[in-house]
Amino acid sequence: MTKRSLSFKFSALAIMGIAGVVFFPLGCASKGGDLAVAPTPVVVVVPFPTGDLDSGVDADVEPVIIDGGGVVNDADIDAGFGCTQTPPGPGPLRRVCRAATANECDGIGEVAAFPNGSGGNGFDDDCDGLVDEGCACASPGTTKDCFLVPPSQASNVSKKPVGWCTENAKGSVACAAQGEFSVWSGSCRGAQPPFATDKCARGDFDCDGADQNPVGVDCTCKSDLVQCPTAPFVTAPYPPASALPLKIDAKDWLADPLLLAQSTDWKWTLRGGDCDNIAPKPSFALFPTAVGTGAPPGAVVTNVGVGANEKGRQVTVANGIANAVYPAFSLSGDYILDMEVKVQGQPYKCSTKIEVRAPGLRAEACWDTMGGTDLDLHMVKVDGYAASCAVLGWSGQCASQDCYFGNCKSGSSMTRWAADTASSNCVGWGSAATGATCKNPRLDRDNVSCTTSESNPNSSGAFCGSENINIDNPPDGSSYAIATILFSSSGPTKPHVNVYCNGQRIVSAGYDPIGGQQFPVLRTSGANDGDMWKVGLVSVTNGPGGITCTVETTKSQTPNPTTDGSTNFCVDRTVTNSTRWLTPSGSRPLDAGVMCFH
Repeated sequence: MTKRSLSFKFSALAIMGIAGVVFFPLGCASKGGDLAVAPTPVVVVVPFPTGDLDSGVDADVEPVIIDGGGVVNDADIDAGFGCTQTPPGPGPLRRVCRAATANECDGIGEVAAFPNGSGGNGFDDDCDGLVDEGCACASPGTTKDCFLVPPSQASNVSKKPVGWCTENAKGSVACAAQGEFSVWSGSCRGAQPPFATDKCARGDFDCDGADQNPVGVDCTCKSDLVQCPTAPFVTAPYPPASALPLKIDAKDWLADPLLLAQSTDWKWTLRGGDCDNIAPKPSFALFPTAVGTGAPPGAVVTNVGVGANEKGRQVTVANGIANAVYPAFSLSGDYILDMEVKVQGQPYKCSTKIEVRAPGLRAEACWDTMGGTDLDLHMVKVDGYAASCAVLGWSGQCASQDCYFGNCKSGSSMTRWAADTASSNCVGWGSAATGATCKNPRLDRDNVSCTTSESNPNSSGAFCGSENINIDNPPDGSSYAIATILFSSSGPTKPHVNVYCNGQRIVSAGYDPIGGQQFPVLRTSGANDGDMWKVGLVSVTNGPGGITCTVETTKSQTPNPTTDGSTNFCVDRTVTNSTRWLTPSGSRPLDAGVMCFH
């Protein structure tokens, strides 16, 4: 027996005018979508004339079997017409995973172009959903690019995976403190693992180097009813609340627009970054229309992500949601959007990335006791400071040099470090800024107190949003010191700081409930003598493609076990004027370590 299509035989019968032919819709009749097929094998006896046009063999009766997958077996020689089944198989970049017990840091990579080395290679060598976990890194809190695929899936030319995996499997992994050592955390933030199997759609969703080769399924003559997008969506924070600019419409993902009427049970889930997992409520939302005013619809969920322990928002048809959603963001970073739907009763799911990119340099701070603690973010420009300042220092020493709550809000009169930019960069959904232009630098939100049950990021006075300082156009060669100070608190506070360069995460430091990091801890509060966590230094270089940033985080040589935890953090007390200097001598810091006073 050979497998073949009935299309030629039926055509021959029709030409001959043979009566009594029974037609069945075939799975390979259309590339646009699955047509109905018999759920179980059906045998149809078809009278045939002597001298079969296909085989040249006399056969008065041939059994024609249409199986549940649309494959036809007619006990005849394949004439070569119609759809030809091709067995599913790997592509040119077949995904190969190392053994789960293999050492990813031993310098042994299965692809010569991607050696591991002591710090790992940025790929998920053993396909366990983690990248370079346990491999040594130099500066806690700094990040590097990572992929949730093994290097065997990456092109030797582009050094990246292909298809859907090029951007959707890409993220950033942070260097984490582990006692006195620093190792890569393994969490590839903003990345998605490959699908368990491919789809009958362009995109290589299982990251094996080939399109449309799901296990046990022949895609030659069929396409999935849902064609998931392969490229990420790109937008910016602070969109106008009255006309959200980003619309994601899954109607465009259907193989046929007519399928929209046969699509039910829509569900969308969005998850974000580090501070969204620390703050009481996420800083983003999904709306059913372009109007993003009022409280976000849907529910806050806490069981999403690779480890099912991240926080996000979920909307369903009960929230007025169907095939289209309008996301809104108040922070930078990479966000993952999942869409689930039933089409003709069959479940489908698509996952894609949304890249939220703000220009320039951005630092944000969140902490575990938001709602009952006033923690303040500070950013000092360490070059070109005011001539009136005898020494370099934080707010208590040289206020014009330090951007903080006392001088850097949108309406304050601080001498700015760079030219103003358009209000669209800072005034909009989830923003606390006002004014016709955006000052540089500026503190968008000073979170003195907030209501932990408030879920609307537009409720600026009550929402527990991250404090964030922004410079849309930092000058070439400029450098900045970043720190947090515990202004007032009823107990210990664990802070976390993210730094973004053109919207991409370059620092993720401090407290991390997902990764288990419990330091630093700020214990003593005070307006002028509270605990200060010295986060680190960021230097900016301007080039043709925008700015690039280099980062060094601050360590301590003799750590305080109750605040620093290890040498990987530095918490100082700002008791006297000299401890409010940027360095013990009040000079420009040549490296991040000199900013630590103990």
